[in-house]
Amino acid sequence: MAKFHKKGKGKNNLNKKAGGLKVSYTKRDKNSTDKNGTNKNGTNKNDKKGNKKINKKSKQIDKKGLIEKKKQKSEKKNEKKNEKKNVKNKEQDWDDKCKEILNDENLSKSKKKKLIKEYKKKKFAENYDYYKKLKINLNDLLRTKDKSEKNKQINIICNELKKVELNKFCRTNLGYHVISALIINSDEECQNKLWKTISTNMNDICIFNFVSLTFQCFYKHAKNDQIRNDICMWLIKNPKNFLTKFASKLWHVVFKKLKTDMKIKIINSLILPNINSLKNVSFELLKKPTKEMFEALSDDNKTAICNYLIEYIENVVEKELLYNIVTHNLILSAVEILAEGEESVVNDRLTKLMEMIHEGCEYLISTNIGNKALIYLLGYSTNKHKKILIKILKNHMIDLCKNSVNFLLIIRLLKITDDTKLLNEYIVKKITNSFEDIFNDYYGFYVILEFFYDINQYNEDKYFFVDWKNMIYSKSVKSVKDGCKRKNEIIQPIIEQLKNIFNEKDKLNSYLNDKKYVIIIFEYIQFTQDEQIINNILSVLEDIILLLKNNENVNEKHNCKNINELFSKLYACTKNQDIFKKVINQNDSSSMFYQVLFDFFITNIEIILKSELIKTFNNFIIFIKEIDNNIYQQILSTAKNMNNDTIYNTLKEALPNMTYFVKYLELINQ
Repeated sequence: MAKFHKKGKGKNNLNKKAGGLKVSYTKRDKNSTDKNGTNKNGTNKNDKKGNKKINKKSKQIDKKGLIEKKKQKSEKKNEKKNEKKNVKNKEQDWDDKCKEILNDENLSKSKKKKLIKEYKKKKFAENYDYYKKLKINLNDLLRTKDKSEKNKQINIICNELKKVELNKFCRTNLGYHVISALIINSDEECQNKLWKTISTNMNDICIFNFVSLTFQCFYKHAKNDQIRNDICMWLIKNPKNFLTKFASKLWHVVFKKLKTDMKIKIINSLILPNINSLKNVSFELLKKPTKEMFEALSDDNKTAICNYLIEYIENVVEKELLYNIVTHNLILSAVEILAEGEESVVNDRLTKLMEMIHEGCEYLISTNIGNKALIYLLGYSTNKHKKILIKILKNHMIDLCKNSVNFLLIIRLLKITDDTKLLNEYIVKKITNSFEDIFNDYYGFYVILEFFYDINQYNEDKYFFVDWKNMIYSKSVKSVKDGCKRKNEIIQPIIEQLKNIFNEKDKLNSYLNDKKYVIIIFEYIQFTQDEQIINNILSVLEDIILLLKNNENVNEKHNCKNINELFSKLYACTKNQDIFKKVINQNDSSSMFYQVLFDFFITNIEIILKSELIKTFNNFIIFIKEIDNNIYQQILSTAKNMNNDTIYNTLKEALPNMTYFVKYLELINQ
């Protein structure tokens, strides 16, 4: 802005320094000013020129600052690039050294391992400060519970990881722990960034344990389902890597989480890895259940698949992959497939398969599928195979008997093992030492029950689920001992334990209150014809009558329905005529079981007709008609003399259903 000065004062202003700078004039400047230093317009020309000089100088300073900043930025970028280059070069050096050691034919395996270990220690020492910093950051992340603080620590770690190659860093122990912590704690965006970088080298899962663990972590904790799908599809497209030690662990984790249709697809991809080499086979077959897929193949293709399966499972066993859930599914599928064909061929195939897996077959019991496969294959096992397995399992018998999966394996061994001395020493003895613990368990109960049925009594075993029965009664090619003989050689210790329980009336009554134990009480009576248990049952009936006479609640202590069920089984079984003719009081020869029952019913007939025990009375009338006509006629005579109409009308008012009383009237009026 121009300044105006009074006359006589311009000269002093010209001699002043402007902004600390000395002003010099050119000839042109002097000619254009008057003596007082003003131009024609009256403005001070020197002031205006001085300000321009100052502005130019300040602009020059600003430009220098910008240039310096740009230089600093470029220097930092170069430093980072150099750091990355150095890291890459170092990584390459280490890789080259490791390859050099591995390819050195003059070194033994142990020497190679030792040298690689030493190089790793050196590498760690060189990067100690960086690793230490990462460890501190990792610990801070794991310790903090505050969400904002966690995000802050995640950002710090992510920035630090820019200095390394993630693909190689995740091969290390520290790398796995850092990256897995980020996967678990970070958001979807951060997970996706990590995945984008790390997923480019998925083949590393076959070579490096920590890389496999990293991918397992991704599969378990990924917030984006696409990551899981990518992993799953990669496995399906690369079935050969299942046979590698570290990749197989990822297969194990993935397979457990998959739905049935994807599990089928994975198993089929292993069974048909070279589908292009088979004749007239489409990829649509992979979607079908394995057995259905196999049945759709031609005879030539079936033979090729059977031969391939046996070879493949042999490779799996050699690679020590019997622990893997994928292997369990594969073996069960193999059992189903190899069971098709002529009996002699099937026996040879499955015997060969059992021979392959017997050293390590205990790993199969860790899953339901593996346990099922082992149960079938035990039918083709030798005495030696079974002996080895039983000795391996001997310290876990109690837990196995109570396990929802493995109890079937114990039953199978009891039914098909010819060496009963071995069974008594390692299984039966263990069971009797913890008998009530097993007997009171849901699955342990079935182990005890199955002692009463040998391998040839499939039809007599009416209380077991059909699927379970089909497993434990499946073919047993290698077992030669008579089933009944085997049963009699191992059942006696179990009978002794049951006798100790059922000889106590209160314990017997408590088990009678649970419907499933009625079956085992019936089998025990049928097998032993034990007088004491018969007397205890009669005593329980008397207790019920006493409670009814006193108008007390019977259901609090007794279960009449279960007692009716027990007598129904005893009446219906043709073998049990001897039981009812059993003398239960040695001091009285006329005290046969059915005679004592008759006295009990006749003495308490009115109370029985008004109670749930009428069902047992009706069944007794039907039963005694075939056994003793004299007693039958006495029952009819006594029953007809009862005031049945009055009882009927009384019950009709109280009960909605008169089925059993109507049946009683039909029986006495025949």
